[in-house]
Amino acid sequence: MRLGGRLQAAIDIIGDIERRHRPVAEALKDWGLSHRFAGSADRAAIGNLVYDALRLRRSAAAMMGADSPRAIALGSLISSRIETVSTLEVAFGGDRFAPELLSDREREVIAAFEKAKLAPAVAANVPDWCIGELEAAFGDEWCEEAASLAERPPLDLRVNTLKADR
Repeated sequence: MRLGGRLQAAIDIIGDIERRHRPVAEALKDWGLSHRFAGSADRAAIGNLVYDALRLRRSAAAMMGADSPRAIALGSLISSRIETVSTLEVAFGGDRFAPELLSDREREVIAAFEKAKLAPAVAANVPDWCIGELEAAFGDEWCEEAASLAERPPLDLRVNTLKADR
């Protein structure tokens, strides 16, 4: 699969999560089972897109001016500097499985957003109800700490505690 197809799959999965209020891992597993043509690299890339979009949901929605699955997925790619508007248009060109190209309105909203000053909670990608707890735990640096928690983790280790300990 190319980027366009992977991104459309991520949009579909995020939509499924919102509609059915289900765990992300379950939605990803169901998508993989119903789309057997996707290889392990495709499933891993789609999973990364979905998790990135959910971690960066607030800033991505602010960047795109909408809270739809499409806006969240596209906004997370652009806000995390993985892709730009021009590279997305090149990637979507000729890909029949890709989402629609960015509209003129979406491009205008993205351009205006890059110049705007973000609210701390939006920059940190946290809901408003978390701010008090984060301030109590981290003090004045709560925004930077919360923003770092929204980044992709560098490594994920799993331990079979029946055979070994950490």
